Amino acid sequence: MRSRPVVQLAAALGFLLLPLCVSAQDFTVSAVVSGTITDSSGGVLPGVTVRAVHEATGNSFEAVTDELGAYRLAARPGVVRVTAELQGFSTATREVELLVGQTGVVNLRMAPAGVAETVTVTGEAPLIETTTSSLGGNVDPRQVAELPANGRNWIGTTRHYEEVTL
Repeated sequence: MRSRPVVQLAAALGFLLLPLCVSAQDFTVSAVVSGTITDSSGGVLPGVTVRAVHEATGNSFEAVTDELGAYRLAARPGVVRVTAELQGFSTATREVELLVGQTGVVNLRMAPAGVAETVTVTGEAPLIETTTSSLGGNVDPRQVAELPANGRNWIGTTRHYEEVTL
């Protein structure tokens, strides 16, 4: 009779710990993406970085192609964006929907990137003229006429002075 409560207690603990054991296992990676990366002439491209990004979660899985241009990487089920990048080639991208346990084959063709040149010219005006110690400039007659001055005409002064006799 005493063993029955012990068995019931063990069964209750087993049911309580079951979700912890199940969540500790990694069920997140249960699909595979594989394929071959080629150039525009059909030749294989080794050393290409292939990245699969799960659209819903943003999780990223990465692999590099082997000497035959082949890659294989694990991914989550769902919509996955596969991107291939290699210096000197334009980036190739394709989306595929993966199901649980499915191996999706995504073969990508990369075109050579065009030559792009960027020329940046920057220049700054010097704050202080260090080559000479003189200050000068030109003033034209229009600038002189527009100068704000009180009583520019010496004959018609606007100020009136009182004569002071000593």
